[in-house]
Amino acid sequence: MALLIGWLGVWSAALAEERYPEGMTILETPKSGEMQVVTGSKVDVDVTREPASTFKVVIAWAALDQGLVQDVETPLKGAEGLGLRQSLQKSINPPFALLAEKIGGEVLGEYAERSGLIEGKILKSWMRAGGQEAVHGGNLKTTLRREHSMAVGWMRGTAPWNGKVGKKLQEALVWKGEKVFLRAKTGSYGGCLWMTGYGEDKAVTVFMLGEVGGRHEVVKAFFSRWGVEPASL
Repeated sequence: MALLIGWLGVWSAALAEERYPEGMTILETPKSGEMQVVTGSKVDVDVTREPASTFKVVIAWAALDQGLVQDVETPLKGAEGLGLRQSLQKSINPPFALLAEKIGGEVLGEYAERSGLIEGKILKSWMRAGGQEAVHGGNLKTTLRREHSMAVGWMRGTAPWNGKVGKKLQEALVWKGEKVFLRAKTGSYGGCLWMTGYGEDKAVTVFMLGEVGGRHEVVKAFFSRWGVEPASL
């Protein structure tokens, strides 16, 4: 009987592992608890990667804090009628490129440092290629651990943003029209696919190497941690 139970445990774990594409890494942290590697290798947790469009969260934070954006629903310039929340969820580039240009590379770099998202020192000249490069973090790098720590900070209220600006940023991260209430951001650039965010009970970060076409697999895996299928892919 003990052997059977043990075998069933291994079989169940194997099934759980097979639910996700090969090469995908998922980190998960409960509201009060330690980080777990759901699938993937612990070795990948501290490998530097492109932040891709998860960096748009830093741009959104800076824009709100600098007063360039007042709320999450008013249409942004270059966003074809969409506000900050929908622009983040759909991850469209033009409005964030324009905001990055207005904020400026030096100031935006300071916000990036404060966010804890970026690995290593940020040079003042990091945004010399302009806003189009800033929307995916330019040549800046992050790690799975840093991406996940940011999501955990959102969940636990320990992120560097707070007050009215922090509340607006949290509103902007809400994915509307889903079966479960989640705040999150996706990213797909430079062969890196991300989704990081949190619900009431836990923070989750999903990473996979691949092109933009694999985004739906990452979004699907993220929502699966709450046992639901995403309504918006």
